[in-house]
Amino acid sequence: MTAVHISNVNKNFGQVKALEDINLEVQSGENIAILGPSGSGKSTLLRTIAGLETVDTGEIRFGGELQNRIPPEARDVAIVFQSYALYPHLSSRENITLGLRHGKKLSRAEADARATDIATRMQVEHLLDRKPRQMSGGQRQRIALARALARRSSIVLLDEPLSGLDAQLHASLRVEIAGLLQSVGATGINVTHDQADAMAMASRIAVINKGRIEQLGTPEELYRQPQTLFVAGFVGTPPMNLFAVDPATRASHFGAHIGGGDEPVTLGVRPERFHAGEGDPRSPEVWRTGGTVVLIEPTGRERIVHLQLPSRESFALLMDSDSVPAIGEHLSVWCERSHVHVYSNTTEQRLGNARERGVSLHEHALVSSM
Repeated sequence: MTAVHISNVNKNFGQVKALEDINLEVQSGENIAILGPSGSGKSTLLRTIAGLETVDTGEIRFGGELQNRIPPEARDVAIVFQSYALYPHLSSRENITLGLRHGKKLSRAEADARATDIATRMQVEHLLDRKPRQMSGGQRQRIALARALARRSSIVLLDEPLSGLDAQLHASLRVEIAGLLQSVGATGINVTHDQADAMAMASRIAVINKGRIEQLGTPEELYRQPQTLFVAGFVGTPPMNLFAVDPATRASHFGAHIGGGDEPVTLGVRPERFHAGEGDPRSPEVWRTGGTVVLIEPTGRERIVHLQLPSRESFALLMDSDSVPAIGEHLSVWCERSHVHVYSNTTEQRLGNARERGVSLHEHALVSSM
């Protein structure tokens, strides 16, 4: 097992900053995810770790050893690609053993034994004599993963390996991959745009946006206390409701921001933190608002209910399936003050929750001591 240390890494493509001041430490044997939207720099970061891209400035170290000038074939890294990258004219066994025989210099017997072992552990030993065209997408992805794990590299990089699979296979394979990485003791780095994959497979997640890491933490930390507006709006399904407060008038369609302090802010509330029904409007611990039901999304035992204000802005809350209102109905909702996040519009950083910041929330009014 090998730790990965990335220090002050920058990478530009012409005038485009693909990676900016990246700092990341992955512990030996840890499995982390790099989560971000398309074009955020996550795949570029993975390619620099693998040596497929050189960094402009900064250092990448494996177990303390500098990797910047080490070519990709000399790094102890295995990669699983989104596109499988299997040789179509070779059998699964040959795809798995090719790198072992030529890269690792194993004998044919040793390579075959290793291929059989990893295929058996992944329950695909019956596919070893088939060629890629004779297998489904999920089977090909399992063989691609077996090829990577058979190398017994100390670091395994996964570049969105599940994005092309159907939902049921997608869910089952991410469980298998997480278990296999743990069983072989490899340090795993998984690049993905799918937050469900990241949260299911990784002990920690680095959220990347525009080439910068916005937040690094456990899935629970990212969900409960997103530290930037981007993380708040990106992590969570449905995402956090973000309520803008006008910096000039201190007013919002969800209330008026009155009192000390003039820092422009945005308020955030997770959909499950809103409750339909009666709350005490006199309590400083309760914020009441409401809107017209315009859309209901079934998700199983819960429904995502979208409410719209007269301003045409909308927000979402979660409700049990047996208590869903009708389309067009007006619904009053409330949440506790400690569940209202406060973000600076200037820095886009989290300032705390409404209770910590001294923000009192009432129906159609916010009173702040900021």
